[in-house]
Amino acid sequence: MKRRDFLAASAMTLAAASVASAAPADGGADRTMAVFTKFLEKVPADELGRRLAELGIRAIEAPIRRGGHIEPHEAPDKLPAFVDALKKHDVEVAILTSDIGKADPAAEALLKTAAKLGIHRYRLTHYRYDLKKSIPAQLAEIRARLVDLAAMNRAIGVQGQYQNHRGADFVGAPIWDILGALEGIDVAEIGLAFDFAHATVEGANAWELNLRRAAPQIAAVYFKDYRLDGRTWNACPLGEGAVNPKSGSLMKSLLPATTPISIHIEYIGGDGEARVKATLDAMKKDLTTLRGWLQDR
Repeated sequence: MKRRDFLAASAMTLAAASVASAAPADGGADRTMAVFTKFLEKVPADELGRRLAELGIRAIEAPIRRGGHIEPHEAPDKLPAFVDALKKHDVEVAILTSDIGKADPAAEALLKTAAKLGIHRYRLTHYRYDLKKSIPAQLAEIRARLVDLAAMNRAIGVQGQYQNHRGADFVGAPIWDILGALEGIDVAEIGLAFDFAHATVEGANAWELNLRRAAPQIAAVYFKDYRLDGRTWNACPLGEGAVNPKSGSLMKSLLPATTPISIHIEYIGGDGEARVKATLDAMKKDLTTLRGWLQDR
């Protein structure tokens, strides 16, 4: 198969997967609305699917990484059963969160397993700078890794997503650096997972400019919120922090309806069943808030 034919087929596969898994959420358009199930990893898959379905949630971003729902090396044996248990409740894995940062046999094995199960999107691990070394030189090394990963993704038929994070040494915190590293890489192979909260923390007045600049390279968008308490940013319910409600309608106007959304709940403390219930309640509340933001303003 010629390269252009493969890319066209891959793009169609990704688009079809998006439409098939989407839930009506914004003004009648179909858009995948997933929830990140960090902090719910200990809930058995069948129970997790049931409890999410009761909230009207049909897609998740699932941590399949160290300490996640499934350890990466166990995915070939355990991921099929996990996916099947969720499907019983019409819940799918829309995005797989991984520890993958380079193309190697372990990454290839996990992604081939995921692709066979219909999971065509995954989140990469984060890269971090050594602030004592040259930033341009490190970005050149990271770009080389991304080019290799893109080739592997293309061969398997999956799309990688790199999330911009907040922090002094995170690659992607200022947005411009990761966009440069991704320059020339097809977004169908690797794109940016644009995190509105992290973009706001690192660029309170520039998040919209960054979104507009990044739009052609965006593969997914993540919503959560942070509140500034003194000099500390603390996670909080969506709509109670610094993230602008305008982000929802602006995202709709700039990005295709096939661009998936993932909601991250990171402000619930405690442990055990109390934390699980509080996290699920918070998901319901934040989903309601986001659906309001997604309406045309």
